[in-house]
Amino acid sequence: MQVPTATPTSGGAPPTLTATATNPPAPTATAVPPSATVTHTVPPTTTPTAADTDTPTATPTRTPVEAGKVIAKRIEDAGELIRGPLADGQVGDWLLANHVARFIIQNAPQRDLYSVGTYGGNLIDAELVGHEGRDNFLEIQPAVQIETVINAQTVEIVNDGSDDSAAIIRTCGPDDVLDFVNPSTIIEDIGGLPFPAAADDQDYEVEGCTEYILEPDVPYLQMVTTLYNNDSVERGFFVGDYINAAGQVEQWASTGKGLGEVLTGNLGVMSYIGFGEAAGVDYAHLTLPIAGAAIPGSSYFTAAGVSYVMQSNSVLGVVLGGPPSFFVPAGGSNSYTRYFAIGDGSGSNATDLEHAVKGLPVGTVRGCVTVGGAPAPQARVAVGHVTDGSIDSVTTIFVTGADGCYRGTLPPGEYGLAGERPGTPYEGGGATPLVHLLSLGEGQTVTQDVALPPTGIVRVTVVDENDQPLPARVSVLGFDPSPKVVFADGTGLFYDQVEALPYGYTHIGYTDSDGTIQFDLEPGSYVLAVSRGVEYSEREVPFEVTQSGSVGEGLISFTAQLARVVDTTGFVSSDYHVHGIASADSRVPEGDRVRQFAGEGVDNIVMTDHHAHTDLTGTIRKLAFERYVHATVGEEVTTWDYGHYNAYPLLVDLARATGGSTDWAGAAPAGREFKAYGAYGLELEAMRDLAEHGPLSTPDTIMQINHIDSTFDPLLIDTKEVPPRMRITPENRLRFRLDPNGPNDYVHFRALELWNGASRGKQSEFLDTRIGVWFNLLNQGLITTAIADTDTHEFLPINAAGARTWTASPTDEPAEIDPADCARAVAAGRAIGGQGAFVTPRLRADDGSGASADLTLEGATTVASSNGKVILEARVQAPIWAPFDRIEIYANATTVVARTRDGVPTLYAAEPSLVLAAGADFTVERVVVDPDVPGAERFEATISVPYTLDRDTWFVVLAKGTDGVSRPMFPVIAGDLNAATNTTVAELTDGNLGEGGVLSLGFSNALYADVDGVPGFTR
Repeated sequence: MQVPTATPTSGGAPPTLTATATNPPAPTATAVPPSATVTHTVPPTTTPTAADTDTPTATPTRTPVEAGKVIAKRIEDAGELIRGPLADGQVGDWLLANHVARFIIQNAPQRDLYSVGTYGGNLIDAELVGHEGRDNFLEIQPAVQIETVINAQTVEIVNDGSDDSAAIIRTCGPDDVLDFVNPSTIIEDIGGLPFPAAADDQDYEVEGCTEYILEPDVPYLQMVTTLYNNDSVERGFFVGDYINAAGQVEQWASTGKGLGEVLTGNLGVMSYIGFGEAAGVDYAHLTLPIAGAAIPGSSYFTAAGVSYVMQSNSVLGVVLGGPPSFFVPAGGSNSYTRYFAIGDGSGSNATDLEHAVKGLPVGTVRGCVTVGGAPAPQARVAVGHVTDGSIDSVTTIFVTGADGCYRGTLPPGEYGLAGERPGTPYEGGGATPLVHLLSLGEGQTVTQDVALPPTGIVRVTVVDENDQPLPARVSVLGFDPSPKVVFADGTGLFYDQVEALPYGYTHIGYTDSDGTIQFDLEPGSYVLAVSRGVEYSEREVPFEVTQSGSVGEGLISFTAQLARVVDTTGFVSSDYHVHGIASADSRVPEGDRVRQFAGEGVDNIVMTDHHAHTDLTGTIRKLAFERYVHATVGEEVTTWDYGHYNAYPLLVDLARATGGSTDWAGAAPAGREFKAYGAYGLELEAMRDLAEHGPLSTPDTIMQINHIDSTFDPLLIDTKEVPPRMRITPENRLRFRLDPNGPNDYVHFRALELWNGASRGKQSEFLDTRIGVWFNLLNQGLITTAIADTDTHEFLPINAAGARTWTASPTDEPAEIDPADCARAVAAGRAIGGQGAFVTPRLRADDGSGASADLTLEGATTVASSNGKVILEARVQAPIWAPFDRIEIYANATTVVARTRDGVPTLYAAEPSLVLAAGADFTVERVVVDPDVPGAERFEATISVPYTLDRDTWFVVLAKGTDGVSRPMFPVIAGDLNAATNTTVAELTDGNLGEGGVLSLGFSNALYADVDGVPGFTR
């Protein structure tokens, strides 16, 4: 690899910011000192319909760059843009390209709250020539002082490459707060550790310029950031980069243990390796020591998909009071350098970059991986340090290409090498990877092949009760004969463990719209489990993989039939909190999300990516899932310190990378995004109004508070206080970047996410700490709708099988769902939440009037009784794999403090007004829905309870299973199963009564009895 020789323009003042190339110049702009007031130019807003967002990608019109050449230019044609799931480039951005790679620098100025990419002038897209359409990288944002970054105002071409030297694009601007993250509150809230005052939202008389430098014929950029100190004293800075790969990639660092997100010191190179739909691409980030720094090595910390790389300093050392290592003299400048590379998915990109840039002596390791003698594409090869015959830390990771082969460079030394491929036994057939010992000399090439044994192939076809193809989840229960290697720090030898399978599963996948799926599976004894969520039956079939080989030799085929067993007529199920690849902390591509939710039987996916508007309509159409699932555009408005909030339905702005994020932080003039200048985040009411009535809202847009702890705890909201108030102190308001003198009145949201997730613990949060918050509001007459959803970010942990909300609907067909109907139903409280049990209540006036209330679209939710007598009825249904044995009624319920923060009760549980037990108080019937389909049955119960009331009363009905009485919902719902009593396939499938697991749970929203003679429900 050729090492760049270009050097940045430097000196005591920012360079002149005018275009010097023959290419079309950038818009006229000048450097902006921190004292200036500059307005941001924002692209015009468009409001397309969902169908409009499924526009084909423009046909590339790019002109190939000759070998030995390089160009820098302004993008004028959409065909010049990079393509892929996270390709955010727009016409008007800037391109650097050579014979092997292309990079896009976003135009400036920009303001679009999107992870680390609030501001423009940053690297946003990259692709390797010949590997187009795979962009899975979000953005790199140069950091000035941990919490502050460069808010680029200008972009210029320093050299367009026509002279055959390096092409250079420079972006410049003042420092500004990165609203997306607030590291000071993170650190201070972890054991009261101090955060450097100099880095806590402090404004400095500083400007920054980043030069993006591309040499001919290399797949990497050199990035040189220069800070110009306009102050009269020397300043120290904790410089570095915020990096968000965000795509379907796994993270690895050369000084860590294995693959995964960790805190690492003495960072070498950091790599992001594509998998799944992102196979064939990888990225690398490399820092160089800052001249004169006391600490030559860099460090990094990753959380929720976002990394902060601190250059030539220790993240942990700084938290413990260590000084900065980058200093800029008064009236002078200083620069720091790093590299960013794009690769072909082989993983060698990272180590090749480090070795080339640092000029290290290397040898070459190469080889091929086979399965039963056939090439094995996308196999992983780990190379690392060996102790007692096992690799205990990864030096590098390789991924085989289409030919099953790998190749890369390593410094001379002694190594261990091992290979792995999902669904295939380890080499040698043992329970641990076979490690090959290597001795590599400088300039030497060592060949090491990996011969994995043959494996089995399973094909499953799923049909409905009419023998028509049906989307479904196909799980394999059992224990992996070749378990994944996981290090003590949670990282993995071959794979990041974020997408680890739940206990008791060896495979999880989803059929295509034709109802089929095929996958590899190691020889062994298993149980096939086929399911489609709460409304459907489940099928389990024991089987063995005893023969292995290619299709026709080792192929095992199944056909599984499922039937709808729960009657939800008049209601459609939605998940109102779903994340995908557009979220900084989710790696799940759109296609996988569509297959998953169609396979889990969810009618309406409400995509609520952090700071992004995602429309799955085009993907649903492309994959032919229109009959099974609908898409709604939403957004999780994600403040860092004072809560997360979902808004839906929303429109999409195609002119913005985010599709139209809600600016909860409040835009300020460039260089003035600081509390010292009165730049505060929006108060709750203003944020709610912006989301519900902004340019991308609809007449029916509604906003809900998510996982309510994130708001009620930091803002210290006591809902039992009349009226509720926020008790947050002015000091904490300021820490949270809120106006210290702002209002502390409680802002009422019509919807609260009380239950989010799929696990036993998430059910406990709902019942033991949150349900009473809802009831406190109902007891004050604040009509509020409870929402149950998943907040799912991952794929294999199958949180998508968790809680969901059914809303009253004029249609039961997913293709006909109108998101506005769902939002109106939420606003009206016509909603039912559950994971297993489906509860439909009815409240009748027992005064001869015949009046009643229910949650259907045609009914009223309030019933008036002239004599105070009412009858509460409820019907509970559940598939036979989700039994229930208890029904609880809450009527103007008493609440109990569940958690106190800073002396303020913030979370509440509740006492049921009446508890009914199966057998003693009601009968659970087993109803055969379709005798021709095995397992097509449901449990059903009805209750009728009379009340004589002397005041207006609300009613909520809840049904659930209890430990030792009802069995858990495994394997349809994963998690929390007692591993000690489930060590064999037989034990996994024996019902697991009293052995943990997730139990059936469902609840209704409130119905209201008006008995006080005053029209309407009053308290």
